[in-house]
Amino acid sequence: MPPNFVASQDFAKPSLPRHSTNGLKRSRASSVHSPNVRLSIIEEDAASAPPMPPRAHHRPFHRRWNLGDPPRSSFESPPPKYSVWDTMGPKGEKLSDVRNNKHIARRGGWRRICLILLIILTLVVGLAVGLSIGLRKKESTTSDSSSQPADSPSTAPSSPSFPAGSYTLTTYLSTVRTDCVSQPADWSCFPYRTYSQSPSEALANFTWIITSSSPSEFAISSTSNPWSIEFPSTPLQKVNEGTEEEHYHFTTTFDKSTSPNSNIECQFNDTLLEAFLYTKKARDYPSPSPVDPPSSGTADKFRPWPYAIDIRQTIGGGQNTPQCFRKQAGGGLGDRITDGLTPKPEKEECSCEYKNSGS
Repeated sequence: MPPNFVASQDFAKPSLPRHSTNGLKRSRASSVHSPNVRLSIIEEDAASAPPMPPRAHHRPFHRRWNLGDPPRSSFESPPPKYSVWDTMGPKGEKLSDVRNNKHIARRGGWRRICLILLIILTLVVGLAVGLSIGLRKKESTTSDSSSQPADSPSTAPSSPSFPAGSYTLTTYLSTVRTDCVSQPADWSCFPYRTYSQSPSEALANFTWIITSSSPSEFAISSTSNPWSIEFPSTPLQKVNEGTEEEHYHFTTTFDKSTSPNSNIECQFNDTLLEAFLYTKKARDYPSPSPVDPPSSGTADKFRPWPYAIDIRQTIGGGQNTPQCFRKQAGGGLGDRITDGLTPKPEKEECSCEYKNSGS
């Protein structure tokens, strides 16, 4: 239906349709410049408005949901080519210039540079792993030591080096001298048979212990044994170091007792005990055998001494050599015996010599 025009109160004449040829014509210029002219109001009949058509389903997705324009690039075409070598440096240079640098090419190129970087990275990783393992071991050692009591064997100093240890010194009775007494039976040497008399019956063992107060200081002491050869801890001295005759040597004194018969006991006080413990000279008794490895400490109880040994007991004659007593029934000693005992000069000696070589 065509719109109806309603005349305004400002006009004296009724309004006519805009395109009517019957009404008064006004020029456009006069209507624009006239201050009293107002445009007519257009009224529309709402009941007669046409319905709004539904939106088409084939419209683009971004217009259907008002998402704006899509990006201009499409998945159907590949993105523009890009290379790290085209990256511009801070001063306008490209990495391709570095790649093609003649100085780098002369030095071996990028392969050499990558190899150097790989080596550096490997060193750094190895150092880090080593430090972590070392710190972990240190922490575990510290925790273990702190958890153990003060008198625990684990907290004791580590075993010293040879010759410290406990040893059985297997020897044979080599020679016996009785020049210091008037009665040869008064002086005797265990096992009372020499090697020349019976090699198998001449065997004698000494059990001694060597301790260390420092890497170069050693001392030796005895244990209980059938000959009552007991002596306190005595320093060892190293002699002829670096030669084939290298050995440890010590001297001490002890009180030796003998029994000429079942009713008499003779005492040889201040008998000299001297020993030579070789460190290179081979042994050959009780039978030829390879040299045993040296003991590394006291953990291995009474290992065989691996080298040659020479042990001597010596005393000179004199007024009180020997002192003999009668044995009492209860086991004690009775009166001193002087009958038949003639003192010998001090230069006359009695001795027992034990060896494990030169048999």
